[in-house]
Amino acid sequence: MLNVVIVGHGLAGRHFHAPLVKRQSDLHLHGVVARDPQVRAQATALWNCQGYASLDQALADPAIDLVILATPHRVHADQAVATLQAGKHCVVDKVMALSEAEADRMIAARDASGKMLSVFHNRRWDWDFQTILALQKQQAFGRPVLIESAVCQHKPPRNWRGRADEAGTILHDWGAHLIDQALQMGLGPCRRLTAWLTPAPWDGVDVGGHGRIVLEFDHNVLFQVETSRICRTPRPRWWVVGTLGGFVKYGVDPQEDALRNGDLGAAHEPESLYGRLLTDSDSGPDETVVMPTRSSWDAYYGNIADHLVRSRPLAVTAEQAREVVRVLDAAQQSIVEHKTLEGTWGS
Repeated sequence: MLNVVIVGHGLAGRHFHAPLVKRQSDLHLHGVVARDPQVRAQATALWNCQGYASLDQALADPAIDLVILATPHRVHADQAVATLQAGKHCVVDKVMALSEAEADRMIAARDASGKMLSVFHNRRWDWDFQTILALQKQQAFGRPVLIESAVCQHKPPRNWRGRADEAGTILHDWGAHLIDQALQMGLGPCRRLTAWLTPAPWDGVDVGGHGRIVLEFDHNVLFQVETSRICRTPRPRWWVVGTLGGFVKYGVDPQEDALRNGDLGAAHEPESLYGRLLTDSDSGPDETVVMPTRSSWDAYYGNIADHLVRSRPLAVTAEQAREVVRVLDAAQQSIVEHKTLEGTWGS
């Protein structure tokens, strides 16, 4: 069994990483790092684990095998390098880093240490994304021509997530997951990229209120990533135009709410949010309700355990996560320079 310590006990550490680690028989939640004594006391009582006042204190503990960084984006690179240099395996919450140079530094530290480095792109196991992959494999909508992937809400970011120096942009939050999903669809390399960022209306929030990236893949496939905190009107989570049909899906994956409520296995999606596949038939347009392809966020830490304990291949590699960072770097350049960039992103 591998001893795990989680650095940070905010939204990600408390509601995502800790409960998911506790569900794995090969992983033991050994401790939590929290600078605030009150937060640290709450965490140790909640999870029946040890408390550490700093990352350095945790890294000095020889009992710890794996460190999970559930901290602001700004410190990911420095903390990951320190963790790897201390001889610990490392998982970093998304986004991996705030620049390609930082991501490269993290990968270099991994190579020098011989330890594992992975990034928490758990939304590869979202039901809606797995449904899209299944339909794509079945060629249910033919060759995709236009894919729109959006998570839009009306809610100001809290704490450090609203500050650009700590978080990057709004695209570095949900947008990082959507970019990762786009790069995992096997559409080929992205050749051109254009991005836009709309300011947020709230004082002290400088990460943007609405972000959009259009990725142009080979074979004339457009993939639009869109994320918003200023959108009051509902937006489809997925909208796909293909050569043989189309697909539309509302609603985000239900696993987050289930996990927060203490039972990931109780995740349920109402039929009203099932996707709709529209194709042509001899009698005219045909609409089919598509049941979600169920998967589980357990797969992420299950794979981490399998990799470390049984030498199975790593599902989310640092190199894959670096490609997400490269897209975000290019998106920021496109936003500032008001132009389309050419290059190669993904594979």
